[in-house]
Amino acid sequence: MYSPFQGLEPAQKPDAFYWFRLPLGHRVGALMNTNKPTILFDFDGTLAETMMLIHDVFNRLSGVYGYRQMHEEEIGELRHMGIHEFVAHFGIPVWKVPLIAIHARRLMHGDIHETHPPKGLVDVLTQIHDSGRYHMDILSSNRRKNVLKFLEEHSMGWFDEVHTTRSILSKKRRVKKYIREKGIDPQTLYYVGDTSVDVESARLAGAKVVAVTWGLNTAEALARSRPDYLVDHPRQLLDIFPTD
Repeated sequence: MYSPFQGLEPAQKPDAFYWFRLPLGHRVGALMNTNKPTILFDFDGTLAETMMLIHDVFNRLSGVYGYRQMHEEEIGELRHMGIHEFVAHFGIPVWKVPLIAIHARRLMHGDIHETHPPKGLVDVLTQIHDSGRYHMDILSSNRRKNVLKFLEEHSMGWFDEVHTTRSILSKKRRVKKYIREKGIDPQTLYYVGDTSVDVESARLAGAKVVAVTWGLNTAEALARSRPDYLVDHPRQLLDIFPTD
């Protein structure tokens, strides 16, 4: 069982007032999450089938940022690549990646209504939520307003909070910040994502990782990043997160 005082030296463990000197998020998180695992979901590719929207936006921005366009017949090959390989493949300087990502997020807002959840995912997440056994949040590199618009349009109202990060190349610091703010034991946190960035970031932050193969990266690419679980269909999530 997780203790809010876990990891402290004996001399640091509480006097009568220690608990109240902890950050509020740590206290609230520790009280709320002691008995419930937390499932933290990526958005693009995991909850929403945004691959073709990303493809379209990426090509629209090619002239602005000086890289070549992505051809549809390349997508199969690109799904085997990590983010650094992808960036190098298109000859994009690393310093341009955050600028492209910010611009792309703005453009995606107008077309996010064209995307849908992966087949079967809504039923599975409804069961997980309705079991009352888990906290469910989102951590995405997309804009919060894009995520909220999608969730509203598809009646996916199970998530307590939507967190975002501007970082594309790694989410490790943001996952660590989430753990710290919530005051939870990393080993009670499961990050569900579809890219090698998701897997590596969450694993390095100390969380357990569920990699899903219906998004950006292939099963082979995800396996190289060593997730704790690798699933090919939404229904397999119920084997990891039982509801009865």
